[in-house]
Amino acid sequence: MSIDTKKILVLDVESTVQRVDDRVDGSPFNPENYLVSVGAMWVKRGATLDDVQYYFFDHNDIPISYNVLDSYNTLKAMIAEADILVGHNIKFDLHWLQHSNFDVTNKIYYCTMIGEYVLSRGQKRPLGLDAVSTRRKVHLKQSELVSERFKLGEGYEAMPMEIVEEYGRSDVLSCMEVFLSQVAEYAEKENINLRKTRNMMNEMLKVLLEMERNGIHIDLEELETVEKEYTEEKERLENRMYEICRTVMGDVPINLNSPAQLSEVIYSRRVLDKNEWKETFNVGLNKQGKPLPRPRMTDKEFASEVKKQTEILYRKTGETCRDCEGQGTFFKTKKDGSRFKKPTRCSNCAGIGIAFKDTDRVAGLKLTPKGVKDVSANGFVTSKSAVGVLLAQAHRKHNDLAVEFLQSMMRLNAVTTYLTSFCGGIRRNTRPDGLLHTTFNQCVTSTGRLSSSDPNFQNQPRGGTFPVRKCVLSRFDGGKIIEADFSGLEFRVAGELSKDAQIIADILEGKDVHKQTASIIQQKPADQVSKDERQQAKAYTFAPLYGGRGAGEPQHVQNYFREYFNIYEGLAEWHETLRNGVLATTKVVLPSGRELAWPDAKREANGWVTYGTQIVNYPVQSFATADIVPLACIRAYKMLKNRQVKSLCVLTVHDSIVVDTHPDEVDIVKEILIDAMEGVVSEIKKRYDYEMALPLAIEIKAGETWLNGDVIYE
Repeated sequence: MSIDTKKILVLDVESTVQRVDDRVDGSPFNPENYLVSVGAMWVKRGATLDDVQYYFFDHNDIPISYNVLDSYNTLKAMIAEADILVGHNIKFDLHWLQHSNFDVTNKIYYCTMIGEYVLSRGQKRPLGLDAVSTRRKVHLKQSELVSERFKLGEGYEAMPMEIVEEYGRSDVLSCMEVFLSQVAEYAEKENINLRKTRNMMNEMLKVLLEMERNGIHIDLEELETVEKEYTEEKERLENRMYEICRTVMGDVPINLNSPAQLSEVIYSRRVLDKNEWKETFNVGLNKQGKPLPRPRMTDKEFASEVKKQTEILYRKTGETCRDCEGQGTFFKTKKDGSRFKKPTRCSNCAGIGIAFKDTDRVAGLKLTPKGVKDVSANGFVTSKSAVGVLLAQAHRKHNDLAVEFLQSMMRLNAVTTYLTSFCGGIRRNTRPDGLLHTTFNQCVTSTGRLSSSDPNFQNQPRGGTFPVRKCVLSRFDGGKIIEADFSGLEFRVAGELSKDAQIIADILEGKDVHKQTASIIQQKPADQVSKDERQQAKAYTFAPLYGGRGAGEPQHVQNYFREYFNIYEGLAEWHETLRNGVLATTKVVLPSGRELAWPDAKREANGWVTYGTQIVNYPVQSFATADIVPLACIRAYKMLKNRQVKSLCVLTVHDSIVVDTHPDEVDIVKEILIDAMEGVVSEIKKRYDYEMALPLAIEIKAGETWLNGDVIYE
């Protein structure tokens, strides 16, 4: 990027924000928000705060004599003159400028947050302007001017104008100096290829800007129905789990939201002294917030410590407390025979009126921790990742109650997430006009794939069975929701990057690998596998690519995981090449030029490479969903614009593109999506000079809602 031949304008917008519960909403789509001010400056070396132009558009103390129209026209002329617009998290600024009738189209965008993110190579580090400015030793934004006022609930519109301007000017200068510093770093030899990734992500920013503005049309009545169904399912799951607890624990009440009590139910043991427990097993975080290293122990040593520091629990029976006669309290008497005015809490029953006593039957589900990594501050781990391993143990022991409890626990976790993150998130963020403007985040994940917030649309279950999708429908009378989804993208990318001969042959010969997987998982011939069983098997096809080992699955499924790399030997060899390569160079370089780094990776005594799962997982996810899918989105966006259609691109989730389609444009949109997505192979050749060995395939569905779509292309 030549900063000497382009007119480059740095921008920073301040708006009002609305505080809702524990979050703030500064979106222009909130009708209660408005634009307060904009700072702008031309990029030039040696610039100072005096070079920043600052304009107010709405403020509590704005003088009557202040000419807002002049400010608007001056800034409008600056934007029109600019070739490149620069900002930190510039998508926010662009939204406000568009909302305020500034024309920011047909410009190149450069986000300094994206610039920093790409240079971070997948390593987690703070990307706020404060942190980036400090790291790059440039002019620091003056957050202290406004931070305390924000804590007191004061917005930019109420702060003294001179403070807002001083803060805003400083922001603009910091951003400009970060921009110059990044341009210099990208010019260094080892970073030149990263410019391709940076530029593509800035192009994708324009697509996301459009998607967010278009919004998703929500049927709130249908959402209420889905929410009710999930609430009822959650209640059934909880009731059954409490029934199991009563069966295995006896009469003692159990709180499933207590990690300590959940540990007791699952492992049948209680920690005697939690402080000694944490000290023995080094439980906790260091000063950097990372988990402390666990001590090395043999199986025998671990079992001995567990036996010494925990007690076996026994099922309990409850009866009315004799000391307080079931009241939970009693009145003590004074020496003169009169009783005290205030009752005393009964220590025998802990104030609940029921006294419990042990039976001779061991309580709980009687599962066994395997080592120091299974230890938690409250006893033993009960996290989502631990449940899968415990489920495998329960299957092996033919412990049916444990299997049911753990499966219910996994489903309850999922349903709770669906209710809070999806149903609740959609309801909270849908505007009065029925549109939901989710926020796409490009700089959060380590792999480069998108995340989203307000609400999170990215982490929803794959496939066409997620009921929440029924709530998304077309804004056009008689319109369709069209979704085009890459078919088996991760599997193809794994074959592409590894050059595994068997994967390549399977794909080129059209073998249905998901049906092959389902045949093994369901233990039935491939021609008897149903469509739903094939869909469910997709996770198993992909899991070994990402280091999955079938924990929690029946034995024949675990055998499938073990045999996977005997079938795909080239993939196994590639995984080893990746791990050895990271040990030698600290990084993996993708065909797009994107880099992923693990500077702290090392080989352990047992031969395993630290971060080994990430090292084999991230390159596939990254090339598939951080490079290929965005390129398809960029192509689709340009084609929709060129055809001047009424249909609107509204979402990209996982490996798909979702278009709210006008009823007259179904065939046009289908044609565009086929060209945009299948044509990514040629786009990769043009952009990255990389010839893909495998074609890309897609499936397109169209329906009245996002859930109820019929296949119109495959």
